[in-house]
Amino acid sequence: MLNLDIRTVLLSYTLCNLICAVVTLSLWRQNRSRFGGLGLCMTNFILNFVGILLLSLRGIISDFLSILVGNTLLAAGTLFLFMGLSVFLQRKFNQIHNFILLGIYIGLQTWYVYGNPDLQIRTILFSTLIVIYIGQMVWMLFTIEDPFIRVFVRELRIISIFYVLLGIARIIYAIFVPMGNDFLKTGIFEPYIFLGFQVIYISTTFYFFLMVNKRLVHKLEMDIQDFKTLESALKVSQEKFLKAFVNSPDPMLITKMEDGFILDANEAFVRLVGHNRNEVLGSTTVKLGIWADPGERINVMKHIDSFGRLREYEFVGINKNGQKLNLVYSGETININNEKCLISILQDVTSQKNNERLLNLRLELWEYSASHSIIDLMTRALDMIEELTSSKISFFHVIVDEKNMEHQAWSTRTKNIFCKMQNESMHRNLDEAGVWADSVRQEKSIVHNDFKSLKSKKGYPEGHTEIIREMTVPIFYKNKIEAVIGVGNKETEYTKKDVELIENVSNMVWTIIRQKQADDRILQLNEKLESLAMTDELTKIANRRAFFIKGAEEIIRARRYHLPLSVIMLDIDRFKLINDTLGHDSGDYTLQVVAAILLEGVREVDSVGRLGGEEFGVLLPNTKIEDAMKLAERLRISIAENDDLKTKLKMNITASFGVAEYQLQIKNLDELLKNADTAMYKAKNTGRNRVEFFTIELS
Repeated sequence: MLNLDIRTVLLSYTLCNLICAVVTLSLWRQNRSRFGGLGLCMTNFILNFVGILLLSLRGIISDFLSILVGNTLLAAGTLFLFMGLSVFLQRKFNQIHNFILLGIYIGLQTWYVYGNPDLQIRTILFSTLIVIYIGQMVWMLFTIEDPFIRVFVRELRIISIFYVLLGIARIIYAIFVPMGNDFLKTGIFEPYIFLGFQVIYISTTFYFFLMVNKRLVHKLEMDIQDFKTLESALKVSQEKFLKAFVNSPDPMLITKMEDGFILDANEAFVRLVGHNRNEVLGSTTVKLGIWADPGERINVMKHIDSFGRLREYEFVGINKNGQKLNLVYSGETININNEKCLISILQDVTSQKNNERLLNLRLELWEYSASHSIIDLMTRALDMIEELTSSKISFFHVIVDEKNMEHQAWSTRTKNIFCKMQNESMHRNLDEAGVWADSVRQEKSIVHNDFKSLKSKKGYPEGHTEIIREMTVPIFYKNKIEAVIGVGNKETEYTKKDVELIENVSNMVWTIIRQKQADDRILQLNEKLESLAMTDELTKIANRRAFFIKGAEEIIRARRYHLPLSVIMLDIDRFKLINDTLGHDSGDYTLQVVAAILLEGVREVDSVGRLGGEEFGVLLPNTKIEDAMKLAERLRISIAENDDLKTKLKMNITASFGVAEYQLQIKNLDELLKNADTAMYKAKNTGRNRVEFFTIELS
């Protein structure tokens, strides 16, 4: 057997470990971002290189470095190899027990270096620790479940088994073969054992290098497969996007973010803006005039530039025909050829907004009708219609009969700015009316977008504004035309949507007007009924019920505010004689004349009422009894000296008056009238045709 020098073997082992360390360092630098554990494996080879170098310098350097530090580095390196492989192979282990074993080993090693120097025990301790570490690694390699990893660690399993067997062999050798205390003279087999470790380390490095490359190849294959899958999915996604983009019912477009240059647009967008496809592609949203206010686009771009997207931004747009559209914008940034672009979706909510406007218009007109006249209501409706259609003039005509209609109202702007015709209410004969009456003659809505070119048009009345374009809409009720609404001079042409809008508004307005007319008639009837219920039919002054209602109010007011209140009661003297001798017609005439005298002789705040038969009452708010007495005297004289009564009846008509003043102890009007009635009967009993006032003595 070849007798090898152990120092030479160790130096060779050191050189091999240096090469292995350089190889693993290169692997770590190239793949540390791809795989975990490579740094720990590289640390193992570096520690082994330093540890073997220190061992090879035994006798040249101190025992502390050569024995204690060198063996500790070799043991720690093996632990780091186990830890690195477990991370690389994606196996998690708790390594606390292994670090504890390493600490125990360092303690024992120190004792058998300085306390009781014994190379044989140190060799057994070191080899045992290595066998424990590598044994765990063998168990780990054999318990891997991943099929791919099981394949590429197959050779490493074999190497690890040989590593364990070689460690066990060294333990057996150290037990049965005396080794002395000189490491460089431990026996003939020790160099071969270190050669075995050297071969194992070289093999480990080689297969570790292969494992890394196999994983790289596997990862590349997986990446290629993922790329193919992604490419296929992207292709499907692009096809889906293209179909969704082209066939979307919502207008969509792709533009450059910087200037709004349109790269692509679907047909829904082309229809929305009214331009043809060639006009859209290659233009910008600003040039197409989509933004009614270009400043809004600037605000939108600022928001998207800050947040990357914008959802449901409402703005007013304009199509090719100049029609205003209510649009809702949603957009998000995308990258096309390294250029920031936008994919945008527009929703036309004009109809929805119009419906909301119509609802609000209905509510507003209903509220407006409650406190305004029908003409005011028509004017208000025309103002709103002009706003909805962007028209500048409008009118309201009502059909009088089959041949005639009557102009009822202009809009506020038409009357104040455009039309200076003096007569607000004008009759029109349908046979003589111009083309604006075609809607009545043809019983449908009529649009004249080029009014000047019409051959059948007639001249304007004096003061009438020039017509550029117009639209007239008949209003039907029970299949009969009852009114016509006309609008004119919109800056752009009237469209079918304008017609539909005005037809809806017109019918709604007319419904409110008819209801307003019905309500006014009912109100008039109610007022008439109320008046009849509160008025004496013969004399046309307040009846007893109305007089008592008013009297109760005045009693409350006098009590609350401590105001004076007086009441007059009068009775026509010898009224029965008038009826018996001259007839009831004369009696009725007398009552009517007396009522007229009373009304003429009192203030507006005073109340006159017929209390029954030939009795009358007068309420005098804020009046003391002295003033009430003076008024009663004037009224008495007016009746007694009335020429009409003297002339027609040929006899003197007089009346007796009783006056009473309200006092706090009086509870209601009945008590106050009772006092006045007492005073009035005193006047009758003391000669008639006189005025008396109530005193406590009379009661």
